[in-house]
Amino acid sequence: MIFIQSDEQSAAYYFALEEYLMQEKCFDETVFMLWRTKPTTMLGNYQNVYQEINLPAVKEDGVAVVRRNTGGGTIYTDLDGFQFSFIKRVPKREIDFAGYMDPIIEVLGKMGVEVKYSSRNDLTIDGLKVSGNAQTYKNGYTLHHGSLLYDMDFSKMARYLNPPKYKLESKGITSVRERTTNIIEKLPERLTIEEFYDKFVDILLQGSADLYTLTEEDEKKIQSIIDNKFSTWEWNFGENPPYSISKTMRFKGGFITINLNVENETIKDCKINGDFFSANDVDQLENALVGQPLIPEIIKEKLDQVYMSQDEAIHDISAQDIVDCIFS
Repeated sequence: MIFIQSDEQSAAYYFALEEYLMQEKCFDETVFMLWRTKPTTMLGNYQNVYQEINLPAVKEDGVAVVRRNTGGGTIYTDLDGFQFSFIKRVPKREIDFAGYMDPIIEVLGKMGVEVKYSSRNDLTIDGLKVSGNAQTYKNGYTLHHGSLLYDMDFSKMARYLNPPKYKLESKGITSVRERTTNIIEKLPERLTIEEFYDKFVDILLQGSADLYTLTEEDEKKIQSIIDNKFSTWEWNFGENPPYSISKTMRFKGGFITINLNVENETIKDCKINGDFFSANDVDQLENALVGQPLIPEIIKEKLDQVYMSQDEAIHDISAQDIVDCIFS
């Protein structure tokens, strides 16, 4: 096994590193990494960012939003949790979670924590989730990565994530906190996050792994992948499937409901309703938004143009109010 360490704290960096190891730096041996990031919401490849993430809270708190190559659900992570990655050359495309989750179960077991499977891609302690896992296959390699909830503040998870209601209701629960726990709470002895990292790696690798140090050339290629993919708006926000938005808010001028049809993160249709008053037809506002990317700054600019041409497009409801309604 090959072990790669890095002091980077960017999810975009590690997702780019994973891609680099699968498509350019192609080792014959399995690669393992254990890593942490600054506050980040990690979006599954096939998910809608506007459904899964509380974007106003994320923006206010400076939390990163990064879409990964694998499927699965959106997670929140920061320096109080871990991510792990396996990149393995395989003869054919297959989905095999157990082959990568079993070593994690074994390591935690040796640390005094009994971990069990729950569904295909989750690990639990006493029925509470401590790890979610995801996989993809490219260029003859399987990428398997997962999370480890070590000492997370679950109030942050609840603040930044908008899990679909059916996921919660189907389990008869009312919050993210009720179905998760931290590994640190279950350890026989409390370990600092650094102590846990060292002990976990020692047990998993058993002193037999080769440490690979990324070269300057490696880092340049990884940065190129970040710049051209994982840090771009097109990848993180523009990969959503077609969808509709319907938002209602009350302002000084009354209730306003905004309905948008969105495709490729471009507004294809807009309808504005409500009990507000306006001396002008709102179709100018609607038409101004059609064809625009779903980006708050651009939406605000287009609305401002209409408001300036009409003095007041909607009485006591400003252009910023409309933006706040759409992106709430």
